[in-house]
Amino acid sequence: MTQRTITAIVIGAGIAGCTLAYELVARGVTVTVIEQSLVAAESSGRNTGTLLSGPQHEVVEMLDKSVEIYAELASGPVPFEFGRIGHLLISEDDGSFEETAGVAQRYREAGVGMEKVSGGELARDYPRLGFNVAGGYFVERAWTLEPMGATHAFAHAARLSGACFRTGLRVAQIISRGGKVEGVLTDDGIISADMVFIANGLWMSDMLRRTIGDGPLPGLPFTAGRGWLIQLGKLNFELPWIVEELTWPDQEQLGRLSLDGLADVAAQKDDRSGVEAICLNPMRGGDARLGASVQPAFRDLLRNTDMPSRIAARALRMIPGLGSPAVKNVYPGNRPMLSDGLPVAGRTAVDGLYLHGGMGSIGMHAAPATARWLVDAVFSGDGNPSQVWLRPQRFAGW
Repeated sequence: MTQRTITAIVIGAGIAGCTLAYELVARGVTVTVIEQSLVAAESSGRNTGTLLSGPQHEVVEMLDKSVEIYAELASGPVPFEFGRIGHLLISEDDGSFEETAGVAQRYREAGVGMEKVSGGELARDYPRLGFNVAGGYFVERAWTLEPMGATHAFAHAARLSGACFRTGLRVAQIISRGGKVEGVLTDDGIISADMVFIANGLWMSDMLRRTIGDGPLPGLPFTAGRGWLIQLGKLNFELPWIVEELTWPDQEQLGRLSLDGLADVAAQKDDRSGVEAICLNPMRGGDARLGASVQPAFRDLLRNTDMPSRIAARALRMIPGLGSPAVKNVYPGNRPMLSDGLPVAGRTAVDGLYLHGGMGSIGMHAAPATARWLVDAVFSGDGNPSQVWLRPQRFAGW
């Protein structure tokens, strides 16, 4: 008897959805990816392209696995400028440098090597950059990539194995009956499937609310963590590391940047910066991307438009040598943040319906790993990854 092919729908063609498609087709699943816009149209194509260590074991675990998976595609037909790079964490003043000694120790406890360097040594050894900082740390490992290309690399690999991508098509509802998913309702009609994966970033809460047949599923504590990015032109000097400020918080702290009721709207809390710090990535193509900031925001309400000028001033204050490259573009992007700062991947109460998202500021860093762990769990477990910190059941109501 011929075994019936399993069919799956992936909602969303950002890095979360494209990595899922790549993993599912590798297991013989017939996959349709449905995207209301274009591949990598949102934050997956609009970020610094950094894969960085952090002071949390979970972040390091995702980094190591994702780097392994990116290496599978790096020599393929879609180039995405993937490679290892140095990582320099800096502190502007003596007070903050002393305070960050504890942060450096947390990095070490997470298994990340750190080497301390003074501001004077940086200024002496790299005069072209003109460092004006108290000091910093060289971090053991980091990688860089071009995010639009990386997302398309997964999409292309999935297509070569038979996945179908339908862009410009909106999913209106998820259809289930008797506790089992049956497919999705799109603007073109109903598409049936054995499994459905919600991987559409900040639209995930909308999809949970519009799961019909068995009633809506519980929501998740999402906030649109808005950040601004400055796209620089060709650098006329060599920069051997990603330069990041030590003041950038860990994922747990980022998750606490949230918005709640009408009082927050009335007070315009979404117009207040949560974090602003330097994150400069010299791309292997010769240009660079400069950020970063994050503020708790609403998905479709745009404020805080003075942030790019603040980031630029901050960068020039600490690294005056950055004044020469041309600025090619400046733009905001929304990061789907969950209240604990970590992604979500796992099953729902509806059989065959799974979640993959909430990557926040580490989507490129996290998604290849979390997609593999999730799909492994779907086919060889109960649909929940062994990493309990990824499961949706960690949130109230699940």
